[in-house]
Amino acid sequence: MDECPPRWATPWTRRRTLAPEVANVAKELGIPLLPWQRQVLSVALERAGRRPAYRDVLVSVPRQSGKSSMALALIIWRLLAQDDVLVLYSAQNRVAARRKLLHTWWPRLRRSPLAERFELFRGFGNESLSCDNGSRLELLSATESAGHGETTDLVVIDEAWVHQDASVEQSVRPTMSTRGDAQLWAMSTAGTPKSIWWRGKLDTGRTSAELGVTSGACLLEWAAAPDDDPTDPAVWAATMPALGRLSDVATIRADLANMAVAEFKRGYLNIWSDEAAEGWSVIPRDTWAASQL
Repeated sequence: MDECPPRWATPWTRRRTLAPEVANVAKELGIPLLPWQRQVLSVALERAGRRPAYRDVLVSVPRQSGKSSMALALIIWRLLAQDDVLVLYSAQNRVAARRKLLHTWWPRLRRSPLAERFELFRGFGNESLSCDNGSRLELLSATESAGHGETTDLVVIDEAWVHQDASVEQSVRPTMSTRGDAQLWAMSTAGTPKSIWWRGKLDTGRTSAELGVTSGACLLEWAAAPDDDPTDPAVWAATMPALGRLSDVATIRADLANMAVAEFKRGYLNIWSDEAAEGWSVIPRDTWAASQL
């Protein structure tokens, strides 16, 4: 489980976890879970008595690590696990979420043994996935009114870096209030200076992980250190949990040659721009900060 360990991680307590159930659904979907995905699920789905140990789950990984396939397995498991469940999913925007559902997730589900249990509705603005037990997946719009009036059991906020404030969280969290089993999952790569909500979540999660907190919210984050050499394949191997499975060294090397270093660090090493020390090679950041006092 630790061949590419996260830089920050809520401790695994060995409490009972529902992760094997998700793994079984992933197998039905033809998704071979990677070690990092299994680690996330094992921690995130731990139980504290009859409830989830964590109300919030934060997952931060480099791009193209497989977070969307893990999200699909999680969502389908949740829809199947109980009758009349409502799951909400959001991506960068509604168009991206629609594309994910219609062109990536549905074709995989349709080819699986689970296909006969689901029905897809394609109507623009009303896209949804319904299960024969009354459970359904709906797409979440990134607006303050999104989710109002609903009672939700699982909210998945993908590409969380796009949110500049807490509007989406404020709109969906009350919908979970009557559901003791509900969880909010936020997943993303590092963001930009405008990604205020996601950065705040990660900063709080990092502190809790460092303190060994094992309730409330959990965080698993794979990221290089700001001073790591972005051209070193050893750094890639220690940072990118899907390297050698979903991507290879030759591809990463080619992308490095064709990307701005700052974008490469953000996308492939999951380093925030303010942590990357870009532009401070002539005047050190500390020296500049001291001069402003």
